[in-house]
Amino acid sequence: MKIQSSFPFFDDESIDKILPDIKKALSSGVLTGGPYTKEFESKFAQYVGAKHAVAVNSGTSNLEIAMRYFGVKDREVIVPTNTFVATPNAVVFAGGKPVFADIREDTLCIDPQDVEHRITPKTVGLIVVHLAGLICPQIEELVKVCKDHDLFLLEDCSHAHGAMIDNRMAGTLGDAGCFSFYSTKVMTTGEGGMLTTQDADLAEAARMMRDHGQNSQRLMVRLGHNWCMSEIAAILGLHQLEQLEFFVHRRNEIAKLYDSLLKDVKGVSLFKTPPNIRHSYYKYPVKLDAGIDKEKIAATLKAKYGVETGSIYYPPCHLHPFYMENFGARKGDLPRAESVLKQVMCLPLHAGLSNEAARYVAEAFAYSLNGQGV
Repeated sequence: MKIQSSFPFFDDESIDKILPDIKKALSSGVLTGGPYTKEFESKFAQYVGAKHAVAVNSGTSNLEIAMRYFGVKDREVIVPTNTFVATPNAVVFAGGKPVFADIREDTLCIDPQDVEHRITPKTVGLIVVHLAGLICPQIEELVKVCKDHDLFLLEDCSHAHGAMIDNRMAGTLGDAGCFSFYSTKVMTTGEGGMLTTQDADLAEAARMMRDHGQNSQRLMVRLGHNWCMSEIAAILGLHQLEQLEFFVHRRNEIAKLYDSLLKDVKGVSLFKTPPNIRHSYYKYPVKLDAGIDKEKIAATLKAKYGVETGSIYYPPCHLHPFYMENFGARKGDLPRAESVLKQVMCLPLHAGLSNEAARYVAEAFAYSLNGQGV
């Protein structure tokens, strides 16, 4: 059996529904900025509970759009070190300086106490990453910190489509939410992203920046890029959005199955989800005990059992060569992240994974750890 760590969900029924819309778009000659994109934006905003949603060509683009709107040039933005490099990179591209913060060991999300220690007179904002699909459980603490220090709060929701806390959706908890629709995400458009916000001025600026800084009269009023979403991507997004509740429900079923199968396995600790949070389970992270070689376990799973695994994320951002060479980051700066993430790996999880396959993964994982089954 060969099991991939992630896989986009397009069954035959979905494909049959998608193809006529693609044919219609191709026949129309409108392949960018057409009715499908507008419909996708409207329906995504409605689903999330935001007043505005702006579709772009990638999750990275909407991060940079937000940074440019908030004016981070020559200012500092606090970013969790446990994220994909796109998050701090957006700050750099917009002319700002990312300041990395440590994480909480129990959630792998940014630590609000460490955030407060890193605020300086140059700090202009904070990015919170809802890691693996878990809305940062301390989000209200972060909201308060930002209000107390007059900082913007940006949600990186790249993992958190359909995630909720206290019945509020990811993407509506800060000044803006940035979603990615990359092929591995909870829902996908192949490549694409969506910025959500209650702020009409930010939404208007985002629409201009994604189209070379042009306003509705086609006059360039600010600097922008070609960050538009294609109509074909929007069509995929519309159909994926229709299935998003199923995707989240199915991912939670698989995660609960893993929980039940792995709870007594030696050498591994599981992460708990607070009862007021609906996890979207973009990934299913587990923590190996100290002394267990994660790379060896991953290699065994792939070579012997055909099971592909992932990480989230190692090395942490501040230990990437670019940030060490250009921003003075050093080993030992963020000790919790450096210690914990070295032992975290992610088991396969996607909506198309069967219960049988999940049981096989759990069994193979347990044997790889200690030679005993689940």
